[in-house]
Amino acid sequence: MDTKIISAVETIDEKRAMKLVAAEIELGKDKKEISNQLNYALQRVATRYEAGEYYIADLIMAGELVSNLLKMMGMDSTQLINGKSLGKVVVGTVFDDIHDVGKNIFVSMLRAENFEVVDIGTDVSTEKFIETIRKEKPDILGISGILTSVVENIKQVIDEINAQGLHEKLKIILGGALAGTDYAKYVGADGYSGDAIEGVSICKKWLEQ
Repeated sequence: MDTKIISAVETIDEKRAMKLVAAEIELGKDKKEISNQLNYALQRVATRYEAGEYYIADLIMAGELVSNLLKMMGMDSTQLINGKSLGKVVVGTVFDDIHDVGKNIFVSMLRAENFEVVDIGTDVSTEKFIETIRKEKPDILGISGILTSVVENIKQVIDEINAQGLHEKLKIILGGALAGTDYAKYVGADGYSGDAIEGVSICKKWLEQ
């Protein structure tokens, strides 16, 4: 494993990381192997965040750097690194809310742990959530919300999921500033996390069960 690439991403040195990855591609190195290194580096960033060495901004920048490197290699960031998925997760920010920072970190961390992730963006309508659940058949749905004004919107989405009988084989995790016992219970989510790394841990535990 090329420790130079891992080090460049871990220290969020964009220019160096781009140069190193470009050189590897030119030498005909396996793109999946490079992707493995990128994801390992992302996990290292997460570890440093948990240790208090890095901040939220560092997580965001590292996630964006890895995403840009994958695009440069012509690889979709939703692709699985070794072909083995821990499970499929659909993630979106509820309608009337366009905040995506926390969601994007969560998505990056899930992909680093080899989850298959379908990111449906922000300001997502109830209809879009339902349509995506039916199409993708995920194991877990992550709903993000920052504004207290969208609590009822999240409840509306989950009520509709229940009404259409889609909750039976689906776990729902609530994320963002609204993540908490009271909100999660009120809207009908199965769990919650205001921290992306903890959220990934919850998803892994659910699928192990």
